[in-house]
Amino acid sequence: MLCILGNWQVERLNWKLGLIEKLETRYGLPSIDMPHILLVPDDWEYRHVSVSGRFLHMREMTLYSIGPKGRPGYDLFTPLLAQDGKYVIINRGWVPENLKEQISRPNTIKSGLVEITGVLRKSRKKERFAPDNEPERNLWYYGDLPAMAKAQDLIQVFPMFLYTDKDYMPGAYPIGGRTRLKLVNNHLDYVMTWYGLAIVLLAIYLIFSLRPAGREEDHF
Repeated sequence: MLCILGNWQVERLNWKLGLIEKLETRYGLPSIDMPHILLVPDDWEYRHVSVSGRFLHMREMTLYSIGPKGRPGYDLFTPLLAQDGKYVIINRGWVPENLKEQISRPNTIKSGLVEITGVLRKSRKKERFAPDNEPERNLWYYGDLPAMAKAQDLIQVFPMFLYTDKDYMPGAYPIGGRTRLKLVNNHLDYVMTWYGLAIVLLAIYLIFSLRPAGREEDHF
């Protein structure tokens, strides 16, 4: 049974390594125009795209996030009204806690037509120990795209987030480039664990099965 589990983890390891390679390849592709229709979001995650439109800053949403050097702050999720009439929710980047409110950072408000280039990311589900989102307080802890769209009364919303690329202007907020291409891959550890347990149990079996039987004493 332990060997079966080990073999299964080997299959999972190969699958995960293939997925990581595929996503890294996709991430490195040149940017293209955002598609109008997206049938399979999994096929587009980590792909660079560009879109033009106008930001709806009055509908900005703030997601609690840890920024550079471990500083607490917020990622700014702002709807963009694209030129095709659909909405795209953009993660514009991170600001520190003291800049959560727009009144404290008027230079981050971009009016007029803008072109945004970034990486497509899927909506997230709540993790086991994560706090609940609080839309009524504009306080989010994980990116739930359908809930965010509903909270801002948005219809015809593109089914993925767009995370902007990093702006290399020193000291400029928000700080983009919030995408980290990192997938958890513990399958090799599991492989070693299951095979290791199998070897230990085999060794214990051999020790006890090959040990000379004790002589029975004569009884009178």
